Amino acid sequence: MIPDSPLIREATAWMIQIEKEPKHVRHVTLWSTFLFRKLASVHRLPETELELLITASLLHDIGWSTATEERPHHKESARLIREHTWKDLSRSQTEFIALLARYHRKSVPSPTHRRYVNLPKTKKNHLHYLAGILRVADALDRSHCQSLHPGELEIRPGVCLIHVTGQDTGEAQFGIERKGDLFQQAFGCKPFLKPIP
Repeated sequence: MIPDSPLIREATAWMIQIEKEPKHVRHVTLWSTFLFRKLASVHRLPETELELLITASLLHDIGWSTATEERPHHKESARLIREHTWKDLSRSQTEFIALLARYHRKSVPSPTHRRYVNLPKTKKNHLHYLAGILRVADALDRSHCQSLHPGELEIRPGVCLIHVTGQDTGEAQFGIERKGDLFQQAFGCKPFLKPIP
């Protein structure tokens, strides 16, 4: 269940105006929320960080509205989030959400990325956890068909098994193999799907 707050309502309203695939981003948001809660004993982040993750999950693909070959959608999502006039966000929170959206695909945070380098060390750690979750959540709906649904989550030494119901596990597992790198770095375990019969 996705929680409610003024910020989440504001992000949802904007997403509905601009997003071409709202079902996909809502499903990714559902997965992000599930993973955050199930991994709470590992990341130990406050519930306020979930609100930022949900906002980034809802907005991670808005960059498709302005993307070009030279300006890929994940970077455009970050730019649009930064330029939006927010009622319920500080400047540092806006930057943090923009970075989460920026890192939902392609390269992971790097010392060559100026905006990432400028974050305080604690926020960098939070970013690794949350962007790792968002990357896996997005991979879980790689087909954009909302065909997989959360079951349970099992952590074993070096492995995180995500129990799922539904079809299309092959495509999702392929996506996780490509995008699970930051999750593995942050949580110390590699994500895998475990279909529930």
